[in-house]
Amino acid sequence: MADWRIPDGAESILGSGGGTPPGGGLGDPLGEIARILDVLGREAAQSDPSSRRFIERAVELLEAPLARRETPPGAPGSYRGLAGWQVKRVTAYMREHLAEEINLDELAALIKLSRFYFCTAFRQATGRTPHAWLIEERIAQGRELLADPSLRITDVALAVGYQTPSAFSARFRRLTGVTPTEYRRRL
Repeated sequence: MADWRIPDGAESILGSGGGTPPGGGLGDPLGEIARILDVLGREAAQSDPSSRRFIERAVELLEAPLARRETPPGAPGSYRGLAGWQVKRVTAYMREHLAEEINLDELAALIKLSRFYFCTAFRQATGRTPHAWLIEERIAQGRELLADPSLRITDVALAVGYQTPSAFSARFRRLTGVTPTEYRRRL
């Protein structure tokens, strides 16, 4: 039979007198874990089978964040940023809407994350911010379009989401080292 008591040392997290555990402010992960352990401790005192199932599920839920906290980044099993399907969904959306203005709120909503968490997770997964990724994609698409001599640079700029050819030219030059006109001549 399993022992459902709170392990020794939990008092150091929970504090001895109840109330808010040390460091237990909103957003503090240890405070949140301490409050959960407190609830589990009270639930463990119950003797009905539903309490036991509740505790088993709660412990399973606690294992993942605790393991991430102890696992160094890049180690097997560590979690960094977005899942592969999330990166694919967001980047596909950005590619499909290059000519449009795209904001962080709509990208985060695609994968049901907050704007702040999305930005951080996207950067961890790709090594770039969503804005930097979008700019690089726009310039890459611009390079492809510049290979077609029938397209004016203004048309290329509009096709990849820039409102003026001068904004496109400035960004293009910053990333490639040459203006769109020079790039086209070298092709």
